[in-house]
Amino acid sequence: MTCSSTHGGPPARTELVSREQIDLLVRRFYERALHDSVLAPVFEVLGIVGLDEHLRVVGDFWEQILFRTTRYRGAFVPVHRALHDHHGLTPARFDRWLQLWCDSVDESFHGVDAQRAKAKAESMVTSLQRSLHGESARSARG
Repeated sequence: MTCSSTHGGPPARTELVSREQIDLLVRRFYERALHDSVLAPVFEVLGIVGLDEHLRVVGDFWEQILFRTTRYRGAFVPVHRALHDHHGLTPARFDRWLQLWCDSVDESFHGVDAQRAKAKAESMVTSLQRSLHGESARSARG
């Protein structure tokens, strides 16, 4: 799965340039993921750890990725490894995550950083799958 821009987008799309916009993007993505039949089981843990706190951490992560800040203090791979061990982060789930992320970006944003948010998401999917599944995941995806 690649993150192609299939969304022409409404005229209200703006350039992705601020932390406030990242927070909006992350919240929109999670609203979709929490109600998605493929992803909802993986995201159910947020009812325990707290959605608002998690969204802040994810916002810090994306702000660091896009704007090179240093707020993110999480452990990206170990967290996803634990989710994989409990829920099975299959290639289908990664593809769905990427699709929802790209749709969320394209729905509201355009510009260099919006494109980079999608490209970085693709890279993360590839890297996480390699880390969690080894080279077999890469060859299975084609």
